[in-house]
Amino acid sequence: MVAVGDKFPSGVKFMYVPYLPENSDIKACGIPTPLDADKVFAGKTVVIVSIPGSFTPTCTANHIPPYVENLSALKSKGVDLVICLSANDPFVQSAFGKASGVADEDFIFACDPAAEFSKSIGYTLDLPPMLGTRTARYALIVKDGVITYMKKEDGGDVTVSGYEAVSAAL
Repeated sequence: MVAVGDKFPSGVKFMYVPYLPENSDIKACGIPTPLDADKVFAGKTVVIVSIPGSFTPTCTANHIPPYVENLSALKSKGVDLVICLSANDPFVQSAFGKASGVADEDFIFACDPAAEFSKSIGYTLDLPPMLGTRTARYALIVKDGVITYMKKEDGGDVTVSGYEAVSAAL
């Protein structure tokens, strides 16, 4: 378990398909690549916004669109990278990013394989029988390797993990 003020755990690797113009079609598949948090987060401000599932109603309609619409505002507040995290596989996350209109290398749609990172911080949901263990709806702000904001939603609403709350915490 980690808390605000702790260093982001070392050795965390998410998976993602890098956005490339030649892969811009939603049906185009790229090659999944590890996102090594130790390397990528160094000296940067990173927002991680976690969703239970790509293409689900709340995630698609309410949670992720404000982040997409306000990416430039986040950048103006010093955010270097936004990561939309889910237990979905990297191909689904890539398609979700494309469907969300993201074509910016500073906004990555990544997967938390088997929700391992989310389990390690106690932020998972069990949604059997169809969806199994998923990442919970939560947000983290990591500044130069230190967690400065960490909130998990208690219910199905988007409050503490939403754009407004995270933006205010920057």
